Amino acid sequence: MSAASTSSSAGDVRTDLADAVGVSRTSREAAERAVRLAVAVRSRAAEALERTAQAHGIDESERARLRAEYAAADRVVADRRAALDTAREFERAATVVADAFDAEASTASPLAAALLELIGSQTGRTASRSRSGRTSARRPASARVNAVRPRTA
Repeated sequence: MSAASTSSSAGDVRTDLADAVGVSRTSREAAERAVRLAVAVRSRAAEALERTAQAHGIDESERARLRAEYAAADRVVADRRAALDTAREFERAATVVADAFDAEASTASPLAAALLELIGSQTGRTASRSRSGRTSARRPASARVNAVRPRTA
């Protein structure tokens, strides 16, 4: 690799890493908004359920419906919090890689050259993987290990 191509590919990597940090930050912020919204919906469901707790003329099927609404809202909150944790991890990872690359690329270290080579090889591997059409099989939420159990009132 010549010095000119190394500096241009290092600039491309810096741009890509800066974009990754920006996208991961935007993703985290969206996940935080989704958690706040889900918590608000769950709070409204809890308040509706609480209002019926002391009422004597409420049909039991109505209470069962309200409990189901609350349980569903609680599952959504758990899912949104898990998504937020993942978004935070990606943002942290993108920031660490970008900072490390900036520190190492300025000194023309072998680590930066290895990272450039790795990114180049990963780009080719990602393109071939997307053409193969493989998808991952996910287990349903009920079969997941450490799945959150719905609360009952």
